[in-house]
Parts: sequence; structure tokens; C-alpha cells
Amino acid sequence: MAANHSGTAAPPPENRKRVHRMIEAAIPAPVLQAASRLLPPGVKRAVNAAIASGGFALIEAGLARRSERRHAAGRAAIGRRDLENDLARAGLPDGAVVFVHSSLSKLGFVEGGAATVLAALESVVVARGGTLAMPAFTMTGSMYETLKSGPDFDVRETPTGMGKIAETLRRDKRSRRSIHPTHSVVALGARADWLVADHHRSPFAFDADSPLGRVLEADGYIMGLGTDLGPVTFYHVLEDLCGDSFPFPVYTPDSPVVREVTGWGGERLKVAVMAHSSVVSADRIDKPTGTGVRDYVTRYLERDGGLRWISVGEGKAWVIRAADMFTCLECLMVQGVTIYRDPAESASAGRGFLANEKDGFGAGTRSSAQHAASSGKRQAASA
Repeated sequence: MAANHSGTAAPPPENRKRVHRMIEAAIPAPVLQAASRLLPPGVKRAVNAAIASGGFALIEAGLARRSERRHAAGRAAIGRRDLENDLARAGLPDGAVVFVHSSLSKLGFVEGGAATVLAALESVVVARGGTLAMPAFTMTGSMYETLKSGPDFDVRETPTGMGKIAETLRRDKRSRRSIHPTHSVVALGARADWLVADHHRSPFAFDADSPLGRVLEADGYIMGLGTDLGPVTFYHVLEDLCGDSFPFPVYTPDSPVVREVTGWGGERLKVAVMAHSSVVSADRIDKPTGTGVRDYVTRYLERDGGLRWISVGEGKAWVIRAADMFTCLECLMVQGVTIYRDPAESASAGRGFLANEKDGFGAGTRSSAQHAASSGKRQAASA
């Protein structure tokens, strides 16, 4: 990193942008606009210089404390032991490999914040011989836009945009992170090295050798802390493992896109990545227009996939075995239901959803023999 005039290492551009966003969120827009008009140019330059220097950390810390005070106002504090007791009800076995999506703000006021949640997860998963994994994604727009013109990815330093809990895990010196310019994964525990080792070697970010593909191979679990079933990255494993048998292409015609990244030793690496099409993804399950599909898939997974909900803090969490989720997604695909919605077909798709629900999802239930055959294919693909 370049140094500023004071000799302090300047933070990367994405960190400065993050602090600017935090300031904008904390200070009313009229106040910011008035300050921009009234402050002398020299004062404004001094403020920007402070953000561009080591002072940005003080600003970030101060805003974080203010946010925590607001968050805690009038709310009961939740401690690590409370979280451990809640998470224990997920019923995870010893040695489990668990991929967790998370939202700290949905759990209530947690004493110690993200570090406390991470400590509770470590106690329930890692301390019992398991492996904890979280998304460390770094997209600044769509996947395609990030690959074409996003900031440089340095596996050692680039922060994740996936929330405070995931970022706390990324900063843990014991954790391991995969090399990927948009969808890197951070892991801690017995199989962390294996989980992230080969992510950059395939253009498909979610295939058998990706971290999520290996969660499936390890008979692991997918969990959401304070999140719903919309932004669940495991959905994409189906697309990459099915290949041409997936009902329609989800990647841009000019994929793979080649991007240079910085590896663990500071070396420059060229990584080829299949980029999701923004057009195809416009009405996906995690988008505002995808609520119908999201609700249907959630009910399907609850009924046929063993999806379970538990209370964690003041929020909700869900957990499902990855293999069961994959099987359900395969069944839905056979019925013509995927996480994508073609606007031209939304009306007929909606009728299909209602018909299937009325029939009790029976058409989507597979026999144990079919399940075993599918599992065999996955194992062969990852061999």
C-alpha cells in the first residue's frame, strides 16, 4: 500500500468508501449538504486527508460505537453463553462442516458484537472438531461488473462485504481464505485448508472443488443466522454440477472473464471466472421480485428437505443438511422450478407453484434409490 504524507499507510480505496458510507448513514443528508456548501476548501481537504490516513480507523470505531449504543437502547443484552445454548439446538454433529450466512443486526443486542457471535459459533462447531465457513465475497456491483472493473482483490487484505461476523472471521489470523475475485470463502477449523485450497483453479465458482462444493462432499450443513432463504449461495452449486443439463444458461456469453488477483505470497495470479448474467439474475430468488419463488422454495425445503428453524438471540436461524438441500433443488428443477424467474413466464410459473403445493409437493419427492444415484454422481465429480 502507498503511504501518505504523514508516513501512515493509507487504507485501500474500498475502506475509504466504506467509511464515507458510514458517515452518510450516521449524519442526516441536509447536514452533510450544508457542511459541503459552507466549509472552506481547506477544511474539507483536511477531513478527506484524515479519512485517507490512519484517522479513518478512529472515525470507523467511533461510528461503530454510536451504532452499538443505538442498537442497545432499551434492549436486553445477549451473551456468548446465550448464543451457545441457542445454537446447540441446531443439532449439529461433532466434526460438522458448516457454511453460515449471517446478519448481526437481526440477532438483537449482542454483548461484544460480532466477536461474541463468532466465539459462540466456534464453540459449537470448531471446538467439536468441525469447520466453520462463511462468505467473504467482495463484489462492488454485479459479478460481471466486479470482474470487469472492480477493485483489485488481495486475498490477504481485501475486506468482505458480507457483514460484521464474516469480516471478523476473515480478520482472525487462524482463518483460511480462498483466492477468488468475487466469491471468496473464509474458513476456520479442522478442514479449513482443504475447503478453500482450489477455489481459483476452476472457472466455475461453485463446482465440486469450490468451497461450497466441498461442503456438499463433506456431508456438511448450510445455516442462516438472522437471514432468510433468499441470499443463499449454495443454490448455485446445482447450476455448476448440472452443467449443460441445467434448464438454461446463467452465465454471460463472453465468460469466462480473466482477472488478475493477489495471492497469499503477494504473487499475481490470473483467475478465469464464469460471470453470472445480470439479465438472467434480475428476478432471482434473492431479489425483491423473487419473493414468490423464495417463499415456495422455503416451504418446500421445510417439508421435504428437513429445513429447521431455531431461535438465536432475538432473531431466527435456519439449518439444513447440504445434501438434502441439493436433492430438493434437483427435484424442483425437474418440475421446472429454479431460483430464477423469467418475467415472461412468471404467471404460468406461479400457477405451477400453486398446483404443486396443493398436491403436497409429492411430485418432487425422490426415492432413496434416486438420492443414492445422485450422491454417487457428486462423489464421482469430486474425485
